[in-house]
Amino acid sequence: MWFLYALLSSLSWCAVTIFGKLASQRVEPNLLTTLRAIIMSIMLVTAAIFSRRISIDMCYCIQTKDWGYIFLAALFSASAWLFYFTAFKYGLVSKVVSIDRLNFVFIIFVSAYLFGEELTWSVITGTILMVAGVVLIAIS
Repeated sequence: MWFLYALLSSLSWCAVTIFGKLASQRVEPNLLTTLRAIIMSIMLVTAAIFSRRISIDMCYCIQTKDWGYIFLAALFSASAWLFYFTAFKYGLVSKVVSIDRLNFVFIIFVSAYLFGEELTWSVITGTILMVAGVVLIAIS
């Protein structure tokens, strides 16, 4: 099941990229990111209400440390979107997206350090190949 959700996420990111580039041609990146966040908030709150999977009581059960993680995730997410849409304003989609996807490399090594995930030879080789692909796309 995780693979299906990962694939749907990948396809959704494709649409985000295309529509983000189209919007960034005429809309200032800060405004674009703000409007996108408002629309996403409305959509997510609506989905939460209709799915009945969350309640306000659940928020009271979240520990302070977890609120910190949520805050930091939101902070870095907003920063990433601002950088992403600003890069689209000035760069080609293929180059921006390839460099943006270097997050995979960072995530692999940070996950190994923080969560003890194994760095096998196949993971390291795949990561090197991805970096090589990014370099080839970026310099073309």
